[in-house]
Amino acid sequence: MKKSALVAALLALAASLAFAPTASAAPADTPALGCVQVLNLDKPPVGTDIDAIKRIAAALGLPGAPNRVGAACTTPQQTDAEHGEVNYPGHGPIILRNTGSARLQEYCTDSVSEPGATATLPGTDIITKGLAVIGSGCVTEPNPIAV
Repeated sequence: MKKSALVAALLALAASLAFAPTASAAPADTPALGCVQVLNLDKPPVGTDIDAIKRIAAALGLPGAPNRVGAACTTPQQTDAEHGEVNYPGHGPIILRNTGSARLQEYCTDSVSEPGATATLPGTDIITKGLAVIGSGCVTEPNPIAV
């Protein structure tokens, strides 16, 4: 009898999580940018030069270890459905999304950027032009605009 009660409790918990509203770690006043590509440095593409990214991030003054890179981040976006766009000052908290209707976003507690950068994305042959953003303290979360 105890085993069936435990199974029922686990099923109820799973069902409540499945239907829970999507929550975002990002505060409503966090700037959001659409990027041509966002790289997750926790799981980098083969050939990504992490050391070079760390050197660039340190030179730009990023506190903490970089764990996301956004390339050609030129499209301001709403943080969520209830709030408008927030201007990105070039550093600080940021939401990075792949341009388009991305299901996921990267919320970074800190970031630095380099405007007008023309570069090849690390580990790819994609050449980008525009704002490059390097973030630290980043987590992947659902994009509340796309949900």
